Amino acid sequence: MEKCPLCKGDMKEGFTTYSVDLKFGVVVVRNVPARVCSQCGEEWIESKVAEELERIVNNARQNQLEVEVVSFKTAVSV
Repeated sequence: MEKCPLCKGDMKEGFTTYSVDLKFGVVVVRNVPARVCSQCGEEWIESKVAEELERIVNNARQNQLEVEVVSFKTAVSV
């Protein structure tokens, strides 16, 4: 089992919420796949997921909404 680089606790597959303040508004992405430490709670997002989050945030930036809340599963490009 993979160990947390911070506290050496066990890393488990789970989900997190990712949010970004764009100054004109906020985007919140729920249900983001992540590895989560069972001991300290630190969350780690894989690079492929981070790339998708970047795409979601860029879309929100273009839409210029004050608040946008999306689920990762429905926002992922197929």
